[in-house]
Amino acid sequence: MAQLRIGIGRFYHESNSFSTVPATAESFRAPSSNGGTVTGPPMLTQEDRSDEVTGFVDVLGEDAAAEAVPLLNTGTLPSGPVTPDGVRFLEDTLRRQLHRAGPLDGICIALHGAMSATDIDDLDGYLLDVIRQEVGHDLPVVVALDCHAVVTRRMIDLSDAMTAFRTHPHTDLVETGQRAARILLDLLRRGARPVVGHRRLPMLFVDPGTLAGPLKRIFEKIVSWDDRDGVISCSLCPSFPYQDVPEQGWTVLAVTRDDEALAERLADELAEEVWSIRHQLLSPPLVAPDEAVRRAVAVDGAPVVITDSADNVGGGAPGDTTTMLEMLLAMRDQVDGLILAHLPDAGAIARIASAGVGDEVHVAVGARMDTAFSEPLPVTGRVTCVTGGQITNDGRFGNDAMIDIGAAVCLAVDNVRLVLTERVIMGPQPSLFRKVGLEPFDAKIVMLKSTIGYRVTYGHVAKAVIPADCPGAMSANMTHFDFKRVPRPIFPLDPDAAY
Repeated sequence: MAQLRIGIGRFYHESNSFSTVPATAESFRAPSSNGGTVTGPPMLTQEDRSDEVTGFVDVLGEDAAAEAVPLLNTGTLPSGPVTPDGVRFLEDTLRRQLHRAGPLDGICIALHGAMSATDIDDLDGYLLDVIRQEVGHDLPVVVALDCHAVVTRRMIDLSDAMTAFRTHPHTDLVETGQRAARILLDLLRRGARPVVGHRRLPMLFVDPGTLAGPLKRIFEKIVSWDDRDGVISCSLCPSFPYQDVPEQGWTVLAVTRDDEALAERLADELAEEVWSIRHQLLSPPLVAPDEAVRRAVAVDGAPVVITDSADNVGGGAPGDTTTMLEMLLAMRDQVDGLILAHLPDAGAIARIASAGVGDEVHVAVGARMDTAFSEPLPVTGRVTCVTGGQITNDGRFGNDAMIDIGAAVCLAVDNVRLVLTERVIMGPQPSLFRKVGLEPFDAKIVMLKSTIGYRVTYGHVAKAVIPADCPGAMSANMTHFDFKRVPRPIFPLDPDAAY
């Protein structure tokens, strides 16, 4: 029996409409810990990665009657929308790899689902259309999605089945890829027609994560439905709320084997349950930066985490706004113990490159990539460490086991320790501070540019977590943004929104 030839690929970018830092062709082309492009056979031997492609390869490699045909694995850090040259790079590379692949029996493709371009709202759907232009509409295509996808009608129509992450923080990339590959093999061998039940909920806010609370219970139910007769996969996508696009909102997907009634019933049940608990899913109130510091000081013990989620690199912010750092420096005399913070700033590092340990330096830090939300902050500090290279990816944010931070410098300003890195870093990594000789779990305050990820790396030790209301491209306060294209009414911007 001839082997089933399954094309595998991945496109990863989360596009923030409110970020002024675009994703260019070079963003995708340049290899780094945060992305780059790999094509063809090298995809099959990326042993240091753990993403959906890893899952595709695992399942197809264990099946004697299937062959993984590697197309491309490309991505870059979340940022603003993709530029036209970035779109051309992605499309041209995809078409070229499909031509090289030869005849295929099916395709497993991983998409973020919230990728847009400066002139294309739904870049994921656009790329699916490119695939269909090359392979036709009869070839089965199964999509593995980030659960923060903004799922569009076009994406549904151009794929046979979709299945999304079931964790936030995202720790199941490999498992989602494995599930997608099994779904595709099942479709090919059974020949069953997949039917999709689809519901869009008028909800626009940052989800609270799946580690605890009502959303944890919702996702446990979704997992349990995998064992129901006729079910292929069910997903809840809480959306990426920083895309100002017409099909914005939380999405429910129920995919069944040729059973439209079951798909519609499950989609209705899940959508109605999520809508009924929408108020419980809202994030706790944010506090002003100065109040965040005062509350941290009042906490007995250490460490206390102050989160500046508005500048979370994982959602398209640059990670270098200075609002919270400025407040920590201004109030440092009130804090008994060390205060730790990090900013990516290649420019500042270049200006103090000749400094050695013990030297005093004067440098403006931060707001290097984007001055829309803050300005560079003048700092005078003493160099305590000059280093660089790789750190451990403690929470496995992104895909790689190790993260290249480039050059790094630690500055001491009294009891504040500011770590500057040449490169942007995904995720709140304790290993970053340890790289410069600091133990973050012993510090009084650790300021993290994080929304949910800190729960993986700091949640088990933090005496308290205080969310600060800072300006930025990923603020949890949705009233900070001037939405022009999302469908209205939408909750909670419109409290009376109905479903």
